[in-house]
Amino acid sequence: MRRVFDTRRAGGESGDEPVDRISDGSGTDRYRGQAHVLGLVLLIGAVAVASIGIVVLGSSSLETQQTTIEAEYAEQSLLEFAHTAETTVVTDRGPSDVSLGPFDRGHVTMRDDAGRVTITRVNGSGSDEVLYNEPLGTLAYVNDDTEIAYQGGGVWRTDGAGAAMVSAPGIEYRDGTLTFPLVQLGGDRVGGNAIDGTVRQAATPTQIALDDRSGHDRGSVTTRIDVESEYCDAWERELEDSLEGSVIEGCEEGEPQRVRIQLLTSENGRSLGGAVIGETVTANPNGGSGKHLIDGDVRAGTITIDESMVNGTLSHENYDYPSADEEIDRALEACDEYGELNGTVTQPGVHCVNEIDSNHHFDTSNGDIDVVVRESFDLPHGNGNLSVTGSNDLTIYADTGFEVRGNAAIGNESNASQTRLVFSSKSTVQTASGTPEINALLYAPESTVTLNGTPTVVGTVVGDEVSLGSAAVEIRDDGSLTTLEYIPGAGPRVPYATVTAYEAKLDD
Repeated sequence: MRRVFDTRRAGGESGDEPVDRISDGSGTDRYRGQAHVLGLVLLIGAVAVASIGIVVLGSSSLETQQTTIEAEYAEQSLLEFAHTAETTVVTDRGPSDVSLGPFDRGHVTMRDDAGRVTITRVNGSGSDEVLYNEPLGTLAYVNDDTEIAYQGGGVWRTDGAGAAMVSAPGIEYRDGTLTFPLVQLGGDRVGGNAIDGTVRQAATPTQIALDDRSGHDRGSVTTRIDVESEYCDAWERELEDSLEGSVIEGCEEGEPQRVRIQLLTSENGRSLGGAVIGETVTANPNGGSGKHLIDGDVRAGTITIDESMVNGTLSHENYDYPSADEEIDRALEACDEYGELNGTVTQPGVHCVNEIDSNHHFDTSNGDIDVVVRESFDLPHGNGNLSVTGSNDLTIYADTGFEVRGNAAIGNESNASQTRLVFSSKSTVQTASGTPEINALLYAPESTVTLNGTPTVVGTVVGDEVSLGSAAVEIRDDGSLTTLEYIPGAGPRVPYATVTAYEAKLDD
């Protein structure tokens, strides 16, 4: 017999006095037995839920791992395809076998009209000439947001949030020579979970001459290249890395998914030899006394300067130096926003500012630096040093006047050709007072250049009228500008450029 303690009264109502109830084990008291069963059921349920969770998590992890492995396989396959396609179209060795897949999770797709390259020669007269305008074509492995694709000779990857370059498209810039191969890919009935076919050269390669000057003025030729692509941000990074300073409009600045670069192919060898070049060159009649104002040659249509002031030759010749206005207008049009220069400028490319009125240091170690000035270029007393270091060039384009006072120093005194100051026809250019030092090409072909005070100019001065207003002016030709092109435009200068368009056909 077992004694059970119960708090119910004999009448079945709750009370304060405990009532003993005897259980004979026959099952009339089942409370404790039910507790055992309930605990066992809960235990089994917990184990089952945990087991299901482990299975689900394990299955998800396995699925993720297999998806990653397939994407890596697709990437490697497209890298092999890129190598085979390039070798085939460049050498025209006949059809080459290619294969991608089979894939269990993703699929392969061919988009003939995806991506586009447009190459335009900018004439500056509203009659720009389109040299090339064709789609690139895209062969892609796609699995949800992941896409790995061959386009334009390169391999690109996106996971839904930006794109990255896997393999470069072969753009190379070295020692003034640009090589830019374009591969246009087309295909028939390409798709599904695998490709097993051939790639071949579909047409004779086309050479696109960027520096053809037939019917164009002497000097620089501006070429604009637009790349439209769903992998635009990766293209932008690759173009900027391959040709520093070329990007004038990024993927987020103009048309959606388009990056725009600008190149300058320039005519070399036309001499700027001489210290002063102008339509008219005049000097203060009181500037004689045996002092040499100019150490170098003077070349002008009209020269009213005493030979005793020149340690060089005086040459009367037709003044034929083109305006800088078109180059400056193009540079202004390319500027979406105008900001301010930092004290030290190291970033290559084009910088658009409203004014320059203080000290700046330009480090050109990473590439050419171009500055476009819209409103004011005045260097005051004690705050007008523009120093230049590095192995590349600084060019400042001013659509405004230029005035220097005090003891400002401009350029690199050991290499005047490294700095070019280029002015539009609306500019007036002058040193007002003090002892400034200008180590540069000062190019103002339609402006009056007036040198007052006690300035020293090392380099070449080009102006419609060059007036030496003080007997203390000193101009020295250091010979570094002898073969410099007339008007260096805004953007990288590429003397030699080869763009070759190839057509490839993928037959599945």
